Amino acid sequence: MFDRPLRTALVTGAGGFVGTTLVQHLLAQGTRVVALDSFERGHRDTVPPSVHVVAGDVRDPEAVREALQACGSVPEAVFHLAALILVGESVAQPDRYLSVNAEGTRVVTEACLEVGVPALVLASSAAVLGPEQGGAEQLDESAAIDPESPYGLSKWQAEQTLAAAAATGRISTIALRFFNVSGADCGCAERHEPESHLIPLAVRAAWGDLPPLKVFGTDWPTPDGTCLRDYVHMRDVIAALIRGAKYSRATCLAGQAGHEVLHVGSGRPSSVLEVIHAVEKVMGVPVPHVLTSRRDGDIAALVAESSKMRVLLGIEPCRDLVQMVADCVATLRRA
Repeated sequence: MFDRPLRTALVTGAGGFVGTTLVQHLLAQGTRVVALDSFERGHRDTVPPSVHVVAGDVRDPEAVREALQACGSVPEAVFHLAALILVGESVAQPDRYLSVNAEGTRVVTEACLEVGVPALVLASSAAVLGPEQGGAEQLDESAAIDPESPYGLSKWQAEQTLAAAAATGRISTIALRFFNVSGADCGCAERHEPESHLIPLAVRAAWGDLPPLKVFGTDWPTPDGTCLRDYVHMRDVIAALIRGAKYSRATCLAGQAGHEVLHVGSGRPSSVLEVIHAVEKVMGVPVPHVLTSRRDGDIAALVAESSKMRVLLGIEPCRDLVQMVADCVATLRRA
């Protein structure tokens, strides 16, 4: 199932951190890749010259159709990564997040159904999950859905769009709920503007490129009072994307089209303070930081129970937090 490379693929959001890395992996496997990105926040210069690029918005049906046609034939998989991702911003701009993330997914999904794409992979998020989970320390795919932010809500609506499409029996879909994507691969550095991920923020604060890191809340119900998150290495995320696409393609071609939801995480909780300590260990310098109040839309803990990913896709995350920090530092130094 996972042996034969994809012949053709469309990647939306190809200029983003995950998208850029995914494109590099697909090209290395011999896949013909077409990229669709508005480049509002993605970076055109990170997309390799060999990739056909359509500069457009995923909410624009014509742009999506153009990207699909540029594949030359019906792509074996569409990776839908294009999205707005800032939780705090989503609280201030809920309509915009629902438009780009939820409506954009609907447009992409309908276009895939029109041309007969067999596999559609969504980069979803653990932000769809609720803060109250009955004391569960790790959350599997049966965890309660109750997003705390418009960002999480937009991703949940996107998941529902994929499930409805799969119910037609014409396409297989898979929603991969990423926990905290970390580390780096293929030399692709995080270049979010503004940066929102904790590890690169801590690294850049240690270098003095950014002001001291803000720690949002020290009174959470966690061992050290700071939020707990599940950090998963980029290599495992890319493996989940590609293997998820191959799995979905195979089920569709076998006449067993369906929808799957998988948690993509390491299963290991790390607090904000533990991340700071890991950065200090790798870099050998202190990370300037300030303690401040909780941030709107945050929750105390999000940690994956990802055995379904392990069984269905054969992925066993094994890289620890220090390795993720080291890989992040190495790529940021070259950026």
